[in-house]
Amino acid sequence: MDKIVDFAQVVGNIIAATVLSIYFAVQYIKKTNAKVKIGKTVVEQTDISLEIYQTMNYYKELLKADRILLFEFHNGQHYSNYRSAIKMSASYEVYRAGLESVLPQCTNLPITIMPRLIKGITTQDYVYCQDIERIKGDMGSCYEFKKGINVHSYFDIALKDKDGFIIGFVAVHWNNPIPPHVHLEEDYKDELFHLSWKLEELIKELTMADKKAKK
Repeated sequence: MDKIVDFAQVVGNIIAATVLSIYFAVQYIKKTNAKVKIGKTVVEQTDISLEIYQTMNYYKELLKADRILLFEFHNGQHYSNYRSAIKMSASYEVYRAGLESVLPQCTNLPITIMPRLIKGITTQDYVYCQDIERIKGDMGSCYEFKKGINVHSYFDIALKDKDGFIIGFVAVHWNNPIPPHVHLEEDYKDELFHLSWKLEELIKELTMADKKAKK
């Protein structure tokens, strides 16, 4: 009887050790796969971000612009009455050699500081201005902000998600007077809308990659 009990204990120990080995092996495989998945996602997101920069740089040169910013709307905090504090931040920026980044000035901006600009973008899909001095009287806050980052002319175009909702806009800036024969809407509108379409597609890819990373 003792031998049978001893044999049963040995078998039990073997089974327990096997189960534990299988358990730890499964956990290791899960962790390894997770690391591989995260690694692939990071690479994918980086590749998409590089393509966003390349696209913006291409159009900067094509349009002889000084700077292009990609703004995204977001909800940071809340006001004291619990209304959503909708803000906008520039998540991507390219600029002409010799200039400096203005990203610090373009982060967490309440959309209420430029209501007419945002209304134009969200109702007409774009707004533009040949000479910023023309908006000084009726768009004072927009004038002050853009003047503060040395903008002379601008063309801002809405960016939409897959459902057609506006999620931000791309801002194209010229710091010096553009040639008198150039009219932003007539001469650059097609190129600028192609730029916005390309960026929309890349943002969709970036969003999908981010969702995969969170699963």
